[in-house]
Amino acid sequence: MKVDYKTYIIMLIIAASIVMVSGCASTYQTFNNSGLYLQYPGNWTGIDVPATDQDLATQSGFNIIGVFVDGQSIGNYTYIMEIGAGNITDINLTAAADNLNNNYIVNEADQAPLVNRTTLKNGYDAIIYSYNATGASSNLTVFATTYVFSKDNQTAYYIIFGTPLGDTAETQETIQKIADSIKID
Repeated sequence: MKVDYKTYIIMLIIAASIVMVSGCASTYQTFNNSGLYLQYPGNWTGIDVPATDQDLATQSGFNIIGVFVDGQSIGNYTYIMEIGAGNITDINLTAAADNLNNNYIVNEADQAPLVNRTTLKNGYDAIIYSYNATGASSNLTVFATTYVFSKDNQTAYYIIFGTPLGDTAETQETIQKIADSIKID
């Protein structure tokens, strides 16, 4: 029986490619706090809440419930994700988002943010702010996307995504995967 080395080599290359690609596939972790569930990349690490960020969130009527980085620290990352929650029973989603914008986002944004209204995958109304910023705690220049959303106008949540990589297709894909996984009790 004659061995076809060309076919054998091609099959080895294909097998090696599959192993390499599957090894790159990211696993996801689950965030679960204050009635909010979402999935984020498994290589991101939770860090302590930066005091400057918490001060700005508090002024906005929110409490930070999680901060995660893809990197080593608040000063060295490729992604940061900050999650906050606030009681909005006396106001509505628009007012909660305005508070966050007026007391937090404007302190970091290099210009007025672009603002869009949308509905997230699981049906939650959301207001999205996109802007270039200087991180309050990291002092890094980042492209930021902030989602402010609610299920029932009882609790508002925000997620700030920041990356020094800028607004790229990869950045938006990562953000969209996380946003699509959002579920609220």
